[in-house]
Amino acid sequence: MALRRPTQYPAAMTATRVELRIDRDSASLEGPRRDSAPAVLLPLDSTVLEVHAGGAKQRLDRASFATLPAGRSYRLESSSPAPRVLTLLIGSAALESAEREYKPFIKRPLFTELFSEVRRFSRTRWFDEVAHRYLFERDECEKHDSHAARFLETEVAKELYFLGEELLQRKSRPSVVHEGDPVARRAQELIEARLFTPLRIDALARECHASESTLLRAFRREFAITPGGVHPHPTARRIAEAARGRAVLGGRGSRPASATRAPPRSARRSLRTSVSRLRARSRPDGSDEVFDGSAQGPLSRTGVCHRP
Repeated sequence: MALRRPTQYPAAMTATRVELRIDRDSASLEGPRRDSAPAVLLPLDSTVLEVHAGGAKQRLDRASFATLPAGRSYRLESSSPAPRVLTLLIGSAALESAEREYKPFIKRPLFTELFSEVRRFSRTRWFDEVAHRYLFERDECEKHDSHAARFLETEVAKELYFLGEELLQRKSRPSVVHEGDPVARRAQELIEARLFTPLRIDALARECHASESTLLRAFRREFAITPGGVHPHPTARRIAEAARGRAVLGGRGSRPASATRAPPRSARRSLRTSVSRLRARSRPDGSDEVFDGSAQGPLSRTGVCHRP
């Protein structure tokens, strides 16, 4: 089955406002990039992303995003087995709309300064919400020129302006998108990067530069479970990825390049279940939540069990 390529729309349709691109697997991240308009990069879900541009490297996760100047060559790398990255190319019409709507608070020269180099931002809850709503409007609803799409494009440009103003004045606020405990986050990143390999708590603790007890406390505090507890985090993530169709077993969506290298037999051993059982566990409405077969409730994308 061929890998799904990034979603792109005709340049004539969106180039003057906001153009949207989605990378859904590791293969689509390969190779250098150069965009004709200023770019905003937002990792989605639990994706951890590294942006290489001009000898510098920026690390991004769900609590951050980056902007890049038009015409700047860059590369993307991700340790996540099924990365998802949203790229927004900000056209001149979106900037003009924000300037017109929020005059006299928005001044065009600051946009020019903001997009003059690679910059990393803390992701506020509102900017994260606007970006996800815009993704839903354009990619899921396929509404490329609706009133909602135009409003969200203006909001993206407006939020970039005020976040950029704070950054340039060194008043950047901390992200209100929860970053979590650093030990638990590091453990989660390692689990994500090695989703279909066996987990050893002692080895995981060493790589997190923490004792086993510190790791277990941090993970329990962050996710309400332990890495190898009653509802093992890695197993939950494997099932979630497989049921979403982005893991070894296929299904809806695309297969990541890292997953296609593993044979189905090894995946079944890792998941301790069969293909038919995995498919039966996915929700009938095709949503991202799957059930672990217990009375605890659905598992979220992070594998955390939420009670009804």
